[in-house]
Amino acid sequence: MSEEFRITSKICMTKDVGTHGNLFGGNMLAWMDEAAAVFARTRTGEPHLVTLRFSEILFKRPVKVGEMITFYACEPVVGRSSITFDLVGKVKEDVVFRTTCTFVNVDAEGRAKPIPGR
Repeated sequence: MSEEFRITSKICMTKDVGTHGNLFGGNMLAWMDEAAAVFARTRTGEPHLVTLRFSEILFKRPVKVGEMITFYACEPVVGRSSITFDLVGKVKEDVVFRTTCTFVNVDAEGRAKPIPGR
């Protein structure tokens, strides 16, 4: 397996769960986007990155109240104006989800601009 870069962790709290006692998918998606943005900004040094794409997201197991999910980035590739990497969420060693995401560096008008040093 490729190197994993730990990004951040979140604790699932009662306010985060849906009617079946599992972490609500919308909350997970928001946490995923935030964690991915943190990694993209850290890796590129660019403050104006926007989410372009998340690939298919398959939730492999539910997250319950009290569990801590940790987000990891794997296989980052920095292109001319974007960064793409796998995003993985784990509870302990159990993979909760895996997806691939891409962020684009933009100017003040929202147009793609090169990442310096690329």
